[in-house]
Amino acid sequence: MRIAFFVHNFPPEFRGGTELVVLGLAKTFQAQGDDVFVVSGTEQFVDGGSLVEEQYEGLRVVRIHRDPSEVYGLDLAYPITGPRISELISEERPDCIHVHHWSTLGWDILQRAAAMGIRGGATLHDLWVTCPRFFRQPQNGLRCPVEGGRDSCPACVQRDLENVPINFVEDAVKVRDHRIRRELGLASFISVPSESSARLVRKHLPWGGKIAVIPHGLLRQPLGKTKQRPASSLLRVGCFGNLVHEKGVDLLIEALAGTKKELVLKLSGHCPDPKYREYLQSLAQDLEVRLELKGSYGPDDPHPALDLDLAVFPSLCHETYGLVVEEALAHGVPVVVSSRGALPERAAGKGGIVVRSGGIMPLRINLLKLVRSRSALDALKGAIPAQFPGLEVAASRYRSLLQESLSMAD
Repeated sequence: MRIAFFVHNFPPEFRGGTELVVLGLAKTFQAQGDDVFVVSGTEQFVDGGSLVEEQYEGLRVVRIHRDPSEVYGLDLAYPITGPRISELISEERPDCIHVHHWSTLGWDILQRAAAMGIRGGATLHDLWVTCPRFFRQPQNGLRCPVEGGRDSCPACVQRDLENVPINFVEDAVKVRDHRIRRELGLASFISVPSESSARLVRKHLPWGGKIAVIPHGLLRQPLGKTKQRPASSLLRVGCFGNLVHEKGVDLLIEALAGTKKELVLKLSGHCPDPKYREYLQSLAQDLEVRLELKGSYGPDDPHPALDLDLAVFPSLCHETYGLVVEEALAHGVPVVVSSRGALPERAAGKGGIVVRSGGIMPLRINLLKLVRSRSALDALKGAIPAQFPGLEVAASRYRSLLQESLSMAD
């Protein structure tokens, strides 16, 4: 098959979970003999827009830069980028396409392909189809709608806009929902990585069609397991990934207040805001937490889980999968995760403890129990499965779905 993957960004510019899954899927399909290329957006603008050919880890990447007038907002009908995508599809003539995100490319990719008789599917990696702010994290003082309405959405979105009347925002949110449902209506399949994500999409888009749940699996199998620490040494607690407030990193430090003589907290990953990094260091010092900020790590570096006895992911987001949780467990490291989103699906009953999201005391109580009880920590570690499925399992399921889309096109 000749397959085009569409995604809002791609390495080396950005290495988030969505981008790494697309990278892994594309390389897996290519290794199996398929003709694969990636069409990526970018956060970098070019006057008049542009299309640049790149190579990344043996993959052909076509990166599309938007014109500066095509800023992200409630309306993604990009007048310059959209036609450029149509021209690209017409020139490349893929057998099928697989859309992984729209935000930097416009919301009519499947429609443009379908106009040329090319079908494809969509994987919803986050909650963007239900929320213009991506993660269903409302502005201060607001709450996301509990049911499938949009009662608080206009006020939430309006705070990100300048001098836009609320009635305009209300209408724009309705139009956005309509256009997204129209786009998804042309998908030969729609998939999400977790049951939690499927429930939220069904309720809040809303969407009554079929949704396939396809867990990502491990992007790569671990090269080793974490080593048993000497009983006399400090416990190694930590987390890894993007170090931002939304991931609950500062809450983790607060929950471990006063543990300087019992453990060392190791934080690994990219911290995009230098001021937040300084805040974490200051907070740890004030609360007597022994902190090690390890910085970013790459695919060729030793995995940070190898240097941990316990991994903690107290995310405040509605996580839609939890790659980092699965990576920790696959390296033999028990986990503590928040109850929000899909993290409990990755951890519960598999060597993980689930605590209420957003609260410090539930997190602190559970952490101190594990820190101060070697037997409790060992029991949690003993519940970790021996093996975890890899990305090739997801790729196999996607292959079947994409092949079905070819028959639909015929």
